[in-house]
Amino acid sequence: MSTTQNLPLIAGQRAGKLIRCITKLEPVFQRLQQAARRNHYWATIAVKELNALTTGVLGKNNVYVRPGKSRTKNSNELYYVFLPGLKATVVRWPDDQFCITELNLDDNYFRATEQYADRTRMGLYRAFRDKDQSAWDLKPVPDGKVFRLPGRLVAVADSGYENADDAARYTIPGALEFLGKNTAGVRELGCDLHFTPGQKRLGGMLRYNPLEVNTSRASAVQLAATMEGARDIKNVSWVADFGGSAVLTQAMQILVNKGVKLKGHTAYLHRPRTSPAKALRLAHKLELTLNESFANTGLSLRGTLSQFSVAGVRLSNKNDAYNRGHHAQAWFKGTVAMSTPVGIAATVMGGAQAMVVVGSIATAIGGVGVAYSIGQSLAEDLRRRFKL
Repeated sequence: MSTTQNLPLIAGQRAGKLIRCITKLEPVFQRLQQAARRNHYWATIAVKELNALTTGVLGKNNVYVRPGKSRTKNSNELYYVFLPGLKATVVRWPDDQFCITELNLDDNYFRATEQYADRTRMGLYRAFRDKDQSAWDLKPVPDGKVFRLPGRLVAVADSGYENADDAARYTIPGALEFLGKNTAGVRELGCDLHFTPGQKRLGGMLRYNPLEVNTSRASAVQLAATMEGARDIKNVSWVADFGGSAVLTQAMQILVNKGVKLKGHTAYLHRPRTSPAKALRLAHKLELTLNESFANTGLSLRGTLSQFSVAGVRLSNKNDAYNRGHHAQAWFKGTVAMSTPVGIAATVMGGAQAMVVVGSIATAIGGVGVAYSIGQSLAEDLRRRFKL
């Protein structure tokens, strides 16, 4: 039987399960540790999370098993661990030791000061209005720390953008919806943006459970660290835009598992592409302060039903601002009635084709205001889809 006894030991020397790596990865891990000792923020987190494997893999949301490939050819358990800037492939041996067999690092991972120069790196950015007040200028935040300002807004972007600048263009306006008319502070002092690189958007009809979206796990680890580091800043707002809901929900799950509380902070989902119900339950566990509206699900039938499915949870939580008046108001304003026909049309026909029937649907529901609302919602969907 194969053993790991002759492979380099990298963790677990004093307690817990032994963690080893294949011989050729030892220099890479040593370099990672050296970066951590130089206070490279994400290297420190990566080493910490790898060392955490000494307690096993249960309850760790950055560890997942690939469907259909849960074991090696030798029938050993196979895991994938997502960390800031890298992905580790880990094998669990019969003697209950773990061995890292692959460690895929970003080419620029160890460049602590230059790693964000191309605006395509995962992580936090400071966003400021440019001189013409027509766009957002971004500055990378290598240590992932939220700007220490009470009431700070942190926008969590979807994936699928070419770079962080492109993400800011679409994400921040959506996040500002949460503030309503009180956006002067953000326009003057800026906000923070959490960026997740990738070619495809996160979530969607086939990936609606945010805790099962694998492409956002590494980003969620970073966001969770950012959120934990900001817990003593008053009234921080974590606002996820579109598929950013997957990143935020996974980060919230990581914090819940760690027992972290974010009292005084709040969260909001703008047009989420994953279940707002799951995010809402986690928000309660984190003791976030929620507005009566937790998510704007737009034309999503599934999103609306998801929100209403946990209305009872909100009503029974004495610390949640949502009450029976808000619940009744949501029904009487036609939230469900409007989302149902339009959501079905958008799902079956697609955004552009659905516009053909918008007029008749709006007329059936009644009111110019409703027609305007539907038009605005469809326009935003099309603008995102075709990068208008």
